[in-house]
Amino acid sequence: MQRNGWTGCFIFVCLTATDTMTTNQKSLLKIAIVLIISLSMLFVPFEALGAPINPVQARVVALFLFAALMWILEPIPIWTTSTLVIAMALLGISNQSLTFLRPDRYDKTEVSAIVQDAIGVGGAVSPELVRQIQDSVNTRLTKKPTVNEQEVRMTLGFQIMDSSEKAEKSNDLAAAQQLRDAHHRLYSPEISARIHSLKFVNLMQQKTTMATFADPIIILFLGGFFLAAAATKYRLDINLARVMLRPFGTNPKFVMLGLMVVTALFSMFMSNTATAAMMLAILTPVLSLFGPNDRGRAAFALCIPVAANIGGIGTPIGTPPNAIALKAMQDMGLSITFGKWMLFGVPFVIVMLLVGWLILVKMFPIQQKELKLEVGGSFLKTPKAIVVYVTFAVTIALWCFSENFKLGLDSNTIAIIPIAVFAATKVITKDDLKSMSWDVLWLVAGGFALGVALQETGLAKDMIDAIPFGTWNPTVLMIGAGFICLFMATFMSHTATASLLMPILAGVAGAMVQSHSMDGAGAIGLLCSIAFASSLGMALPISTPPNALAYATGLVEQKGMAISGTILCLLGLFLTFVLMYFLQSIGFFAM
Repeated sequence: MQRNGWTGCFIFVCLTATDTMTTNQKSLLKIAIVLIISLSMLFVPFEALGAPINPVQARVVALFLFAALMWILEPIPIWTTSTLVIAMALLGISNQSLTFLRPDRYDKTEVSAIVQDAIGVGGAVSPELVRQIQDSVNTRLTKKPTVNEQEVRMTLGFQIMDSSEKAEKSNDLAAAQQLRDAHHRLYSPEISARIHSLKFVNLMQQKTTMATFADPIIILFLGGFFLAAAATKYRLDINLARVMLRPFGTNPKFVMLGLMVVTALFSMFMSNTATAAMMLAILTPVLSLFGPNDRGRAAFALCIPVAANIGGIGTPIGTPPNAIALKAMQDMGLSITFGKWMLFGVPFVIVMLLVGWLILVKMFPIQQKELKLEVGGSFLKTPKAIVVYVTFAVTIALWCFSENFKLGLDSNTIAIIPIAVFAATKVITKDDLKSMSWDVLWLVAGGFALGVALQETGLAKDMIDAIPFGTWNPTVLMIGAGFICLFMATFMSHTATASLLMPILAGVAGAMVQSHSMDGAGAIGLLCSIAFASSLGMALPISTPPNALAYATGLVEQKGMAISGTILCLLGLFLTFVLMYFLQSIGFFAM
């Protein structure tokens, strides 16, 4: 207790001292604190505490804690933290890490002894052949990506039977029979117990870790970036906004609803931040029409980030947490197509938009009687503009209806179409590439790398096996995880929140599916609810970039944003639970 008290005092003093420091000094202090806390995990006696964690898994714990603290404190950009996570994983946890950091993955001496005892001393099998089998077994096991009890038994059996067949071909029938007997003894209670008692240390695979930069989900997101960049470059977004806002008339309340609908629609396929920036730019001239005491200005400024945050929930590419959830499902052998996600994502968005609109109208009464939005411009008719229009329509149609027409294309493959078409037609040039949000892709890749580390080192399985998830109620788990996720997403990056929680909850869901306390539909519902909860964290200016942009206009008070955002967060989370329960009850995820 005394040590914890001194540690708390130390952290308090450090944080208090930041009041008199420069920005760089504060960042360095935060990094120092993060490193001290993270590195301390390497010296925790997990085995003595009863936790089944080997030295490599302790490094994963340290890496996970490092990522969490860096993403929360943000002494450096969050995408930079992701690159550091991948670099440290490759250098310290992978099968191509620094030589002195690679431990023995299993007890080679004991495995060789098992081979010797299974074959027996003397007889027709020469000591030289026994040594050859031992060397072959160890060579094969060393090259395997994952070493476990099953792999050891299979490798032992294969090498012994292979040697038996060779002995039989050379007419050494006695040796062949002795080796066959040895193969049978591998399944005896004594040798089975010895194999079972072996301890294994598994490493991340270098290729798997590197592949996080080009995961199919990354390509899906990149396809969305290409569509968004082309739409902006050829004014498809502005012109669509002009056309779509026209039916909402001049009543300020309905104009605001129209702005929310258009913003949400764009957020389904474009960056939430870019959408919010574009719509706020359209709105700026309009805000000057309000009287100085008209609270409607705050309502209009707030409606954009609310719609941008909610709209991203509607499609798999609308926001990174959705993509991270899809990745976790795919790793579990589960999947949701682009169209199926929209079947429940879009209705949720519509309901939440109406709820958000009613809350804003109630909280910020609009005194202005009439409002006209003047959005100029017209659709371009150049060949490249037409390419953009057609490609945009075809890509969206394929994402939505490919499964219905049994074309055999998944969402990730379809995403390559706009990338290829826009590159070949020079719609998107190298200068356009420089302006894309590559930092988001790297941030997502870092989250994927954490998931790989948890899975391939066996940490997720070992920790999950130590917890009796089979006795847990799936509904209670979903509600508890949802509230934790919403709380984290309110104070830190939505993508970072999903990157931290999704691998853990995917492992928990997998364990519960194996124990038959949850089915595949329940696992999908759990992961989708976490993706939704990540996007619902929007109560503060720091919660999400669209909120910060709206707050920067000077028309929104933090109190008003906090109250409206908190109400929306909690209502959205409640509706998420209701939606997931309903979809599971009708067997939607099993269709």
